[in-house]
Amino acid sequence: MLPLIGITMGDPAGIGPEVLLKTASVASGGCRVVVLRDLVTLSDEVCRLGMSLTPVPWRPGMDDLAGADVLPVFSLSQLPAESRLPGRPTPAGGEASYQYVAVGIELALQGMLQGLVTAPISKAMWHAAGRDYPGHTELLAALTHTPEVRMMLVGSRLRVILVTTHIALSQVSAALSCDKVCKTITLTAAHLSRFHGLPRPRLAVAGLNPHAGEAGAFGDEEQRIIAPAVRQAQSQGLLAAGPFPADSLFVRAVRGEFDGVICLYHDQGLIPLKLLSWEEGVNVTIGLPIVRTSPDHGTAFDIAGQGKADARSMSAALALAVEMTRTPKC
Repeated sequence: MLPLIGITMGDPAGIGPEVLLKTASVASGGCRVVVLRDLVTLSDEVCRLGMSLTPVPWRPGMDDLAGADVLPVFSLSQLPAESRLPGRPTPAGGEASYQYVAVGIELALQGMLQGLVTAPISKAMWHAAGRDYPGHTELLAALTHTPEVRMMLVGSRLRVILVTTHIALSQVSAALSCDKVCKTITLTAAHLSRFHGLPRPRLAVAGLNPHAGEAGAFGDEEQRIIAPAVRQAQSQGLLAAGPFPADSLFVRAVRGEFDGVICLYHDQGLIPLKLLSWEEGVNVTIGLPIVRTSPDHGTAFDIAGQGKADARSMSAALALAVEMTRTPKC
């Protein structure tokens, strides 16, 4: 049986509905897809885009719905017209997008979904709806009761894994610890081995400071935190190396020297990843008991509903989720 992948709609006022439909319309036969969202909103978007897909109601446990142009939808909300207008986010839409993800997580934990792909949400609308999570990653960790997760971004030529995520740059140094860096390395090695067919992945760790601190001249985090973490990972038999100056490390990784780069803060990893894979980057949450991917872009309210959204990142997220469900687990 082909894996059943759930795709959440994201914020109904963003480009999630559009990229979701564009992806579903050309999805290969490698998986079955069910959409978690508002049936009316999806039907409106189908009409707006002039697509031949027919959204049909679906419930957990239902048999496969036949037809190449049929799109199963687990309808989880009934948004009023004012809460599903493209480009006009509302707290009601934020609450709906939260529920899509929460239900998707539960279905994945129960084994009814083999993977979960999440369209972009508005963190502001989650907060306006009273859902106090910084984003998908933190909600996934909470609802799966996973104490340690990390964000990995995947492109065709580079994988980057973040030690810290959505915090101010001025707070990064204080947020680092030897244990946190080492845990990031071990989580990454386990994930790449389990889901990407790399039994002993080669991992490089970036330095925090210019020239990786230049032997302490530009900061001591490399000597005090990062290098001991790398040695600790090496003592566990992992192929970890560093810290390396970040300005040259990504070139080495892109040339094939490493399978992944451990980055200390958000932009250190996302700038090179997006430079190389702007249209096709994928966000993966590692450490979870379920498969979860997402496109590496936001809600793009400014172009929502105009048919302009590029669906390649969503398509890549779906393809990677399918690949992860099929990789033999160690």
